[in-house]
Parts: sequence; C-alpha cells; structure tokens
Amino acid sequence: MRLALGTRLVIRPFRHLLQHSKSARRGEAAYRGFTLVELLAVVAVISVLAAISAPALVSVMRDRRVNRSALAIGEMYRLARSRALGRGAAVLVRWNVTGGSASNGLVEMREAVVSVATNPVPSSSCLTTDWANVDQWHRISQFETSSGLYELAGVKMFDDAAAEQSVGDICFSPRGRAFVRYATAGSFTPLLGVPHFEIRNTSNVSSVPPRRVFIPPSGVARIQL
Repeated sequence: MRLALGTRLVIRPFRHLLQHSKSARRGEAAYRGFTLVELLAVVAVISVLAAISAPALVSVMRDRRVNRSALAIGEMYRLARSRALGRGAAVLVRWNVTGGSASNGLVEMREAVVSVATNPVPSSSCLTTDWANVDQWHRISQFETSSGLYELAGVKMFDDAAAEQSVGDICFSPRGRAFVRYATAGSFTPLLGVPHFEIRNTSNVSSVPPRRVFIPPSGVARIQL
C-alpha cells in the first residue's frame, strides 16, 4: 500500500489496546447474571429474616382474632338494641360460658315472639317473656368464642361490681330500657351499672393486656382495644 506524500501515519501504543480490551470486558460484565454463590447468599439472608419475624407475625395474627371477638361482642349488643327499637320487640343477648360446643362460650341474640298459629309476631316485654320456652322466642344470631374466627380469645363477663359471671342476660325493650340478670331462671332488674367483657389472648396471657367491651344501659357498647 502506497501512502501519498504528506500523509501522517498514527501508530497507537499497545497499552491503549489493553485499556480498550478491559473496557469491553467491563461492559460485558454489566450484563452478567448472578452466580450460584450470590443466589445462595440471598436465600440465606431471606431465611434468617423470615425466622426472626415469624413469631411476631404469629402474635399479630392471634391478636387480630382477639380483636375480632371483642368487636363481634360489641356489635351484638348494638344490633340488639337497634332491633328492639325498630321492630317493637324485646331482644335479649345471652352470654353463657359453657353454651357452645367443646365448652366454648356462646353469645346469642334472641327476639321475643308471641306464637299466633304459624305466624309469630314480636312480643314487647322483657319481663313476661319466658326465655326458657323456645315457643316464646327465636334466635337471631349467635357465635362461639374461642373457636373458628375467634380462636384463642378467652372471654369472661363481669357485672358492674366486677364479679365474674358465667351467665348473663341483657334484654332491651322497644322503649329503649335495658334489663339484666345473671341467672337464666332469675328475675330481671333494670340495668343501671355497666357490666363488661374481658377478652384475652389465651396463648400469651401474661404480656398482652385484655380487650374490654363495656355495655352501658344505652346498649351502645364501648370497646377498649
């Protein structure tokens, strides 16, 4: 090959070629995937974090069930009073510590009726309704504590003197009055105090404070979570 006169011949040094080769290798490295060692290290870190957070996650899930039980109890009493006012019927909410299956506590809402042939009509009296006679009431709703959605929720009922009660009937009349008794065969008296429920996480009783549901005469339950 002939070069014309005046043409400059540029010869690049060898080290420039080496630098160019290194740059190309770095560009190729940017597109590499992870090595097996790197993947194993990431998996190990994730496993350690999961093992650390698992107990806290389980505790949170258990507490959610306890909260759900407290909310369900409060809602039961609010609905009972609203139903009594709206339908003109006496509505009773019964707590029975051994009323459910497998000795789970039972919260049950009942509406008083008068059997007229096959068409029962609402009855307005808390005091004259025989709540032991299934022909004078029908069940509206119920749920068992410490089971299903409410598992691990240990529920106790206390009267306004803070004495624990295994049975508690609170009845709302269509006139907005509330009556209470703590024996299924006892007599009703006007509800003047504020009985309450305590709901505890039975898997961690010592460190977690109980949730409380207060039932005032108005029936508008106040929940302390």
